Amino acid sequence: MTINENRDVSSAFRPRARLMELLGEQLIKDHRLALFELVKNAYDADANEVKLRFGDIRSENGWIAVVDNGSGMSTDTVLSHWMEPASNHKAIARTKGERSKLYQRLPIGEKGVGRFAVHKLGRTIHMVTKLEGAEQETVVDIDWELFSENRYLDEAKIRVFERPAKFFSDRESHGTLIKIGGLKQSWTRGDVRRLYRNVMAMTSSPDLKELGLFSVSLSKDDTFKVKFELDKNLGSWLDGLFVAKDADEFGMYRFEFELSTDGFAWRYQFSPMPAMLADFGDAIEKREINGDLTKAFEFFKLAAPAEGGWRQRADRAKDFSLANVGIGPIRGRIVGFDFDKELVSRYVPDGSGLNKFLEEHGGVRVYRDGLRVFDYGEPGNDWLGLDLRRVNRPTKRLSNNILMGEIHLDLELSPNLKEKTNREGFVDNQAFRELQYAILCAFTYFEAARNNDKERLRHLFATPKPSASVDSAYIRPEEAIVDLRDKAQKSADGRALIPLIDRVQNAYEETRDVLLSAVGAGLGLATVFHEIERGVRGLDRAIEIGEPVERISKMSDALVELLAGASTFLRTQKTEKFSAKTLVQQALFSCAPRFKFHNIAFLDGFSQRPELDFEITGTRRMLVAALVNLIDNAIYWSRMARADAAEQGAIWIGPATELEGPAIAVADSGEGLQDDPSMAVRPFYTRRTDGMGIGLYYADMVMKSHRGRLAFPKANEVEVPGQCKGAVVALVFNSKA
Repeated sequence: MTINENRDVSSAFRPRARLMELLGEQLIKDHRLALFELVKNAYDADANEVKLRFGDIRSENGWIAVVDNGSGMSTDTVLSHWMEPASNHKAIARTKGERSKLYQRLPIGEKGVGRFAVHKLGRTIHMVTKLEGAEQETVVDIDWELFSENRYLDEAKIRVFERPAKFFSDRESHGTLIKIGGLKQSWTRGDVRRLYRNVMAMTSSPDLKELGLFSVSLSKDDTFKVKFELDKNLGSWLDGLFVAKDADEFGMYRFEFELSTDGFAWRYQFSPMPAMLADFGDAIEKREINGDLTKAFEFFKLAAPAEGGWRQRADRAKDFSLANVGIGPIRGRIVGFDFDKELVSRYVPDGSGLNKFLEEHGGVRVYRDGLRVFDYGEPGNDWLGLDLRRVNRPTKRLSNNILMGEIHLDLELSPNLKEKTNREGFVDNQAFRELQYAILCAFTYFEAARNNDKERLRHLFATPKPSASVDSAYIRPEEAIVDLRDKAQKSADGRALIPLIDRVQNAYEETRDVLLSAVGAGLGLATVFHEIERGVRGLDRAIEIGEPVERISKMSDALVELLAGASTFLRTQKTEKFSAKTLVQQALFSCAPRFKFHNIAFLDGFSQRPELDFEITGTRRMLVAALVNLIDNAIYWSRMARADAAEQGAIWIGPATELEGPAIAVADSGEGLQDDPSMAVRPFYTRRTDGMGIGLYYADMVMKSHRGRLAFPKANEVEVPGQCKGAVVALVFNSKA
């Protein structure tokens, strides 16, 4: 073939007729999403009710109908919008803020292809639509197989005609009917039951949407209802169906939160089942915790994690807000379940039904303006990474199969959350990552509160006496050994066991001290190495951009100080005598550069009151690690409490004489301790999204091994500077040791 190099023509794409089939059949993943697309169209049409009807679906003559009472369409609208694939009139209306006439809704649809989802369901479509007050209704009939026999799209003609109102025969009636025939799927009882649950979840139930806690107003539409109607001969297919309302009554851990530009607020409720309350009497009770609106929340202070991971988050910009990232205010409600074997067998009549329901319908769903965004909350979509988090810490984290959750967004205020064309969630952009991050930060608060009650329940079910005190839910080994010795003293036979109890205690203390020493080194080094890594990256950047030599020299000196501090954690374990001031100075070797980096003023109480210094006998490495963990917490919470990164925080470390023994106190400028001290020292209990929850537990164990204790005095109980009215934590030593 000869090629004419000078050929220059104008042309245009000419779509094949089969493009319409591809849009519906291959763009939409499954029949549930296909139906949901038609429901969304009814919402945009200002309907307050849409009915999904299923007729004779076990035969080849089966059909599905979607009927709404919305505004309907004129023939001109059908021709100019409905018949134009990818029409963007809804997207334009949303951008302009144009709302529907009756219910003031912003359009949900924006791609202009959702109506072709019927391809996923069947081969024919019969549409009847009528405007309010009109005498005529418009009819469209399409056989997609005949349609696709045409070669090009512009050759496939579709008849659109008007007729006197027949389906919408009442003059006051209006809306749209879409009846789909030639069903492609053979529907079974299980299919229908699963579809029913999904239909019921298309809109949020009113009791979940109206949280009743928050000041911010999110757009929601309680007027829109979806109804599910089966043939009478299929009515039994829904008998005994376990639905969300049935499951909800067995959820004992409930969490609601609001995240807005004004701050973060939350409420946690522990709601044991009535039978549990009757069985355990005063040993267990309902409780509620409310978190007041605050900006001292991780999401507002630290940027979302990038490739470097959770430990590499930078400070937020001063002007950061939810509006800036385009995700708007967020409301959430999470219901957590407990599948402890004994608990389920005693208090859940259909434990297997509940378990199966949550396997298929657990997880966290997303709603915008009250309408669901698929496919969040569907099996296999671990969009928040909850299942992976639980694998790493199975008893302390929540996974999708033990919770039901709803996240509510405002469509108008979340413009940067873009839905994918294939209708499978949001595009993975920065706004979506911020949404994930915000929810995970909130989850940390839920898990911290839930773990408290989970531990109490675990103790109650492990104890033969229902009247056991809830306060004894967490018993340290030291306390258990003392209790055992006290009981042995009460009888001659018991006293004979005391030498054995002494051997157990000695073996425990020896093992504990070895492990504490090793763990302390690891904890301290992890903190130090994190800062070293940050410092090396900062030094590399400074050299790359040509910072002055003096600046680079100071940064290098800070790294040297960090490395010198690291050597403290590697020294041989031994008991020795040293002053409290010396202990603080050694801890500061690794922490002082961090104060500079995070803009925190260090206030040295030992330099101000040298006469209050005191001598300590103990294992230096363990005590330094314990103190470093207290300082690490103080740095974190001081950062969280300040209005912006430019504002300076403060930490005071000094002697405290107001307690029962000499003490080293660490006070910060944060918001203060938010938890009961007995909970704060439990292993894996944390309010930090990336926290391990072992720092305070480790410090508590170290102090007990030194015959002292970890104390949490209030700011007015210990003399601290005015800048440090947040949390106060003290290492209290035994004056007789």
